Amino acid sequence: MASVNQKAINLWTARVIPVVLIGLAGYATWVVVVLVCIDYLLKPSPTIREPRSGAGIAILTIYACLLSLLALTYFRLVYTVVANPGYTPRGPQWHAQNSSKRRRRRSSRAAAPPPDLEKQNGSAGEQPAFNGVLSASTGVPASSAYGPAGDVFAPGLRDFYKRDVFTCESDGRPIWCSTCLNWKLDRAHHCREVGRCVRKMDHFCPWVGGIVSETSQKFFVLFVCWGSIYCVFILIFMAKFVAERAHTGVNVHWIVVLSMAGLFSLFLLGMSGSSLQFVFQNTTTIENLSRKTKVWQLAVLVPAVPAHSYSQPPYRTITYGQDPNNTRTFAILHTKPGENPWDLGYSRNFKSVMGEHWYDWILPIKPSPCANHDRQDCQFELGPAVERMKSEVGIISHTTFDEEKPRRHRRRRRRRSTHTRSVDRAAEDSEPLKEERRKKKVRPLRDESRRDSGVDR
Repeated sequence: MASVNQKAINLWTARVIPVVLIGLAGYATWVVVVLVCIDYLLKPSPTIREPRSGAGIAILTIYACLLSLLALTYFRLVYTVVANPGYTPRGPQWHAQNSSKRRRRRSSRAAAPPPDLEKQNGSAGEQPAFNGVLSASTGVPASSAYGPAGDVFAPGLRDFYKRDVFTCESDGRPIWCSTCLNWKLDRAHHCREVGRCVRKMDHFCPWVGGIVSETSQKFFVLFVCWGSIYCVFILIFMAKFVAERAHTGVNVHWIVVLSMAGLFSLFLLGMSGSSLQFVFQNTTTIENLSRKTKVWQLAVLVPAVPAHSYSQPPYRTITYGQDPNNTRTFAILHTKPGENPWDLGYSRNFKSVMGEHWYDWILPIKPSPCANHDRQDCQFELGPAVERMKSEVGIISHTTFDEEKPRRHRRRRRRRSTHTRSVDRAAEDSEPLKEERRKKKVRPLRDESRRDSGVDR
């Protein structure tokens, strides 16, 4: 009961706080525009001081630009959180049980209860029957659930093994959510506040009215960054004007806005730093909790003719597919503790969330590229850690892995070699080297003249 009440409190808080934030921004705008810029800078009382039109117009212009960017980012963020929160679908068992519960509530007669779906499809938290074949190396008995029955008991399993890599349990099957009664997609986490699994969930944020996930992480980062700049700007010029009026009396609204700007500046600067850190590391707030000790389990497709030369592979395998003649075998591999299989490097990590172009980094228009899951190899782009794992167990040859590594720095090497050649040319043009080359050119001529004259040493 306590958890239900806490969940309801969180949801109502998430609905109220956005309205409060909009009200605070409106109040700060009234103080800055009317009380500071107009009444104090542009049209001050003759007894106070002369007008300062330049400062007033400059503050109004910068403030309008920052407020517009902040408002655009915030409304884009809230719209995405509400319209496209990044939920993963629930399983057919959940829908069947939910409809059965609704029918029971509507029924007013004391008739015989409907068939117990839990006895037919398993308990609420039990994984459905496996749609595939497990090899003996997994230690799990093989299943012969071919045909339509397998599809019923294992909904959505084909969406995993049609790709080359996916996250899995120790037996090679995808992670199962006992609440949503469905397989968890890669990097998905179950949120207690909304009772749904969310793909690449970052955190539940009442300030934006819901969950920050892969669909809204970019807009959240832009919001906290623009909010930091906005609050710091207000803090700077309000502190200056409050100091000017310290001896003659300060308007109480000035003090309130200055205090709000200082408080929100500290909060938003910290949020901006942590959010950008997660973007550069290609992780989330939830994943960062166990980032240094987390061990990812991945099911990696084994090619038909593996590159290793072992009679018995040094890894456990699992085989998927209804047709025995058309199956896909996966190796169950583990990362090192703290190793992130999605880490692409700082530059690619940043662009996968914020976008490819500079204007995507400052404007909340396009969604994150990582929210597009049309890839064949994996639901998210894989980093070099996965290639290293494949190379260590022999799924790909060491030469292939070694050939792929230098390609990332080929352009950098080319630039260095060009720079080195330019430095060498500049050094060759120096006067001491020119003189030394002249001497070297003269010496062979003398030796040749001696040989021609028949002088033998």
